Amino acid sequence: MSQRLTATVLIPSYRRPDTLLRCLDAVLAGERLPAQVVVVLRDTDTDSHRRLREWLRSCPHAELVELAEVVRPGQVAATNAGLKLARGDVVCFIDDDTEPEPDWLARVMAHYDAPDVVGVGGRDVVHIDGEVVAEPQAAVGRLTWFGRMIGNHHQPGFDEPVEVQHLKGANMSYRRGAVTGFDPHIRGAHLTDTDASLSARSGGGRLIYDPAAVVHHYPAPRTGGFSRASESAAEIYADAHDWAYVMLKHLPASRRVAFWLFALLVGQGRRYGLLRMLVRFPTEGLEAARRWWHTTRGLLGGDATWRSVCSDGADGGARE
Repeated sequence: MSQRLTATVLIPSYRRPDTLLRCLDAVLAGERLPAQVVVVLRDTDTDSHRRLREWLRSCPHAELVELAEVVRPGQVAATNAGLKLARGDVVCFIDDDTEPEPDWLARVMAHYDAPDVVGVGGRDVVHIDGEVVAEPQAAVGRLTWFGRMIGNHHQPGFDEPVEVQHLKGANMSYRRGAVTGFDPHIRGAHLTDTDASLSARSGGGRLIYDPAAVVHHYPAPRTGGFSRASESAAEIYADAHDWAYVMLKHLPASRRVAFWLFALLVGQGRRYGLLRMLVRFPTEGLEAARRWWHTTRGLLGGDATWRSVCSDGADGGARE
C-alpha cells in the first residue's frame, strides 16, 4: 500500500532562506520523492521569495515544488495555508531548519501499510554548536492520564518503532483526512503538534514513532514570534494558556480535575505550579514567583479560551 499512497511534504519558512534551501535539497535527494512539496512563505519575506525562485531555476525536480503565500504571521496561519494546497494522501511536516536522511520518507510511508495508522513521526537529531544532543530516554511521546507531557522525540533510547500518543512538529506526518488544520486558538508554537496528534488519534487510529526515520535538526534563530526558550512573561503565559487549552480540549471530563491539580500545584518545565514555586523560591527568589504568576494567569486564560470555544459550538470538547 505504501507505494500507492502519495506524500506531500509541507515546509513553512520565514526569513531563513539558507536553511530552507538546504532542507529542500535534502528532501529532493531522498530515496523516495514526494508527489508534492509545499513551501509556505510570508508575503513580506522578499529575500526568501527571491532565493527560492533562483533555486528553482536549477532544481531538477522543480515541478514538485509549490508555493503558498500567507499574510498573517505565525505557525498556525502558515501551516493552514500550506494544507489548503496539499494533495497527498499523507502530509509530512518538517521544519525549515531540518535535513532529512535519504531514507526518511520511505521509512515514514512504509508504516501506512497498516490501515489503522493515522500518523507517523521520527527522530529529529538535534545539533547544537556542532554537537548532537544525546541523553537517551526510554519513554517517548507519552501523555500521562493527568496531562503531563513527555516528549524526548530527539533522543530515544531504543531502535524499534513504537506506538505513541503525540508526535513532534519537526518530523511528523498524518493521513490527509486526519489533519484538517491547526487550531488558531493556540497562541504559541509548542503545542500545535500535540493538538494535531491528539486530534488525529481521537477516532481510534494509531500514531507510530520510528526512531530510524531521521531528520537532522539545526535549530536556527526564530525570526518571528517568540524566541527559542524564551522566559518572557508573554511566552510563559502563552505556553501555560496553550497547555491548559489543549489538555481541556482532549482530556475526558473525568481526568480534567487531576490535570488542574497537577498544573496548579506542580506544573511542568517553566510552567511553575504553587508547590514548585515554593520549592524553587529559596534559590530563585522573585523569578520563581514571576513564573508561577504568569503560569497561573496563562492556565486560567486557557480555560477561558476552551470554554469560549465550547460555547461557540466548535471542536473544543474532549471525548470520553
